[in-house]
Amino acid sequence: MRVCGIDPGANGAICVLDSQDLAHVALLDLGKTSIYDAIIWLRWYDVKIVWIEDVHSLFGMSAKSNFGFGRNLGIATAIAEVAMQGQTTKTVTPKIWQKYVGITTKGKAIKKQVAEIANTLYPTADLYGKRGGLLDGRADALMIAHYGLHNKEKV
Repeated sequence: MRVCGIDPGANGAICVLDSQDLAHVALLDLGKTSIYDAIIWLRWYDVKIVWIEDVHSLFGMSAKSNFGFGRNLGIATAIAEVAMQGQTTKTVTPKIWQKYVGITTKGKAIKKQVAEIANTLYPTADLYGKRGGLLDGRADALMIAHYGLHNKEKV
């Protein structure tokens, strides 16, 4: 069974994991592809469950940032709903999936720890760019998919 994780952040990504082939990790950057192509990509992988990170407004953020969060979540939800055609789409808060994968840090250090855990669990995943920098969104999407793969009974 194939499970998808979507990080709807500003530099969000989509990840597909296969329960039968854990070495296979498919990643797609949302900011570098059209909505149409993302839908076709998800349909091609024949995903059964999509987990979307349920982001919300944060205290101290500007209205513009909060609006952007909501917009990206809406786009991610639309991609999943159209691609899935009645299949299961679920949401998970960052707090829940981060606790599940073992995040212990706070603040900006979270991204680094998520990437380290993702790299340990899925060493073949393409999480870094040509210059070695973390491709934002990919590690989060991978860990959301990992959470979904191991929490199918919560569907």
